Amino acid sequence: MSSFASRTMQKLFAARLLLNRLGDTSQQDELIQASFKATHVEAVLFHLQGALQSLLYEVAETARMPAGQWHSLEDLRQAAEDNERFLPQLNVLLELQNDSFSWFSQFQKRYQACWLPEVLSGANSKGVEAVDSNSLIALSEDSISDQQQLQLWLDSMQALVRDLRQTMQEY
Repeated sequence: MSSFASRTMQKLFAARLLLNRLGDTSQQDELIQASFKATHVEAVLFHLQGALQSLLYEVAETARMPAGQWHSLEDLRQAAEDNERFLPQLNVLLELQNDSFSWFSQFQKRYQACWLPEVLSGANSKGVEAVDSNSLIALSEDSISDQQQLQLWLDSMQALVRDLRQTMQEY
């Protein structure tokens, strides 16, 4: 197993551990339960994104791409195009990303939301967008729904990794 494959599995394992802890708020003080949940949700998203980035390196390594940095699907697509390589695994990922109803697209939007707080409509007198201070820590109204959504994304990511690895072995 390559170091990238190992890294992908480590990230998925870490996401699973954090997800299991997400439901364990009974030992937490009521004052920190919401922060505990929000922190764990973001940590699971972070590890899933890390698994995706490591998977991109796996795909590139299998295709014998020259060393590079691929932080997004677009980075790897551009590098493959520049090196005249066809990466069927990348096409699968791009299709999932472009389908706004896919689990992958929904996951990507949720991950991006961790970095970009919601902006209130309109700008203040200085022309600067005002940020809703209540959204600085994303509080989940329905943590069970969040946990189920994260579990679905984790299971889907693991299935995707397994499927892509099978197709990579064929090449």
